[in-house]
Amino acid sequence: MDPKEVVARFIVDKLKEYKLIGLGTGKTVKKLIEVLSEEGLLKEKIFVASSIDTELEISKREGMVITLYSGLRPQVYIDSFDFVTSDKIMIKGGGAALLREKMLYTFSKEKIFIGEESKLKDLKEYSVPVEVVPVGVSYVISAFKERGYEAKIREGNGKIGPIISDNGNIILDVIVKRENLCDFERLVKEIPAIIESGIFCKKDYEIYLANENGRISIL
Repeated sequence: MDPKEVVARFIVDKLKEYKLIGLGTGKTVKKLIEVLSEEGLLKEKIFVASSIDTELEISKREGMVITLYSGLRPQVYIDSFDFVTSDKIMIKGGGAALLREKMLYTFSKEKIFIGEESKLKDLKEYSVPVEVVPVGVSYVISAFKERGYEAKIREGNGKIGPIISDNGNIILDVIVKRENLCDFERLVKEIPAIIESGIFCKKDYEIYLANENGRISIL
């Protein structure tokens, strides 16, 4: 069984009562959109998406997407994660949509995260995405270095140079020890040119995990 499909089908029932839904970004969210479409629910809802990629996935199945500029607060926000620790700290932003994801998470009334059980990992350190205004990248890298953090500009296939977010910003990947994750989230607020990090520490959310045997667990 595909854990992404298992958890997507599980969570669909919980979404039936909501009309305005915020959606994150990534493979698990794509699977959820697919399941919503199969169940005939996609066209019954209104969505606010955290990325152009998710907007396109909804639109190609004839779902209704409204812009973030609307300022409407979703009744519920659904997303996945790159990693989650046993004490519910999440790392997100592998798809470079961390700013919009954190915006929708913050302004949604309820927050639900879904993912594969294999992403539950207590590692010594994590690669944390940080979104930075392009003109400030060199200053930010220097500021991290002064504080003992290694930061690299994210690059990818299909283009030469840095990965650029939907907001026109550069993504840095910073190595952070597990015990410093929440301190690091606070630190980034103090450095000019940093917009947001992919760390979620508030734990004001539900997390549902699925494994290959079809088992669902709640963290």
